[in-house]
Order: sequence, then C-alpha cells, then structure tokens
Amino acid sequence: NMAIHELALLVSFYGVTVETIESVSADKSFSSVQTLPGPSGELFTDFDKIKFTITTTEGSTVSVAADRCGGSTTYATVTDDSGSEIFRYEMPDSDDEKVVQSVLSRFPNIMPYFPPQDADYVTVKERVCSHAANGGEAEGVATIDVGVETLRVAEFLTPELTRQLQE
Repeated sequence: NMAIHELALLVSFYGVTVETIESVSADKSFSSVQTLPGPSGELFTDFDKIKFTITTTEGSTVSVAADRCGGSTTYATVTDDSGSEIFRYEMPDSDDEKVVQSVLSRFPNIMPYFPPQDADYVTVKERVCSHAANGGEAEGVATIDVGVETLRVAEFLTPELTRQLQE
C-alpha cells in the first residue's frame, strides 16, 4: 500500500490500467522485498522499498519510487526523454515545515507522515462534504472507479514485481 497514492496518480493522469500495461520493470538496485514473520508468526512478504517503470501500450513510460523507511519527505520529479529533471515538487516545503512542527507539538505521538499532509486532508474532507451536501463531483478527489482501477493495478503489479526482485 505504500505506493497506492502514486498508482492512483498513474491511473488518473497517465492512463495506466491493467489493460494498458505493456511491461513493468523493477529497479533491483533501489528495491527491496522481505519476508518476515508477522504478529501471528506467519511469514509475510512485502516491499520495504520499491522502484519500477511501467511502459504502456501507447508507448508512454512512467516510474514510481517509494521507500517505507525513507522519512517523511516526499517528492515527485518529471524528467525529459534524456533523464534530465525538468520539474521537482517536494513536500513538506519550508512553509509546510512550520505547520508540521505546530501539529507535532500538539500531537507528538501521531504517525510522522500525517502532519505534512494535514492541509491536504482538510481540503479533501471539505470537498467530499460539499459533494455530500450539494451533489456534483468532489473536485480533485479520486472517484470510486479510479480507486477500483488503482487496486486492480496494485494487485497486478505486486506479484510481478515480487517475482522480478526474487529472481
């Protein structure tokens, strides 16, 4: 689930669906999959880091990298065909960091990834509540259809990426 939001972006903005995935390639130098015992003692296999590139049937390529243990800073980059970075967005930025510190001072025991997303959660809740009260679309919020397709993509990718990393 650590890359589910990124997959939802691929579904929403890049046309990625199970049917449009031509190929997927795991970056073995970045990625890590582990099998560890869970609370019940049963073994559980999951990624602690994953980076992969999807090529679609239309010839587009898009990559995702996620690190479960990489801290609470998130970034996205856009590169051109040569791999040169042409855009970067980081979260939290310097303004957001002030909000993060304020939230952490009031709620020191919350999960560290909650405060950087505080303003986004408020925006999503306002849009969904407005939709519930007034009808229409919840602007900028993933639909049920996007959610279902995102889960389908995740279920498609997980065994394939696991297989590639365990080879």
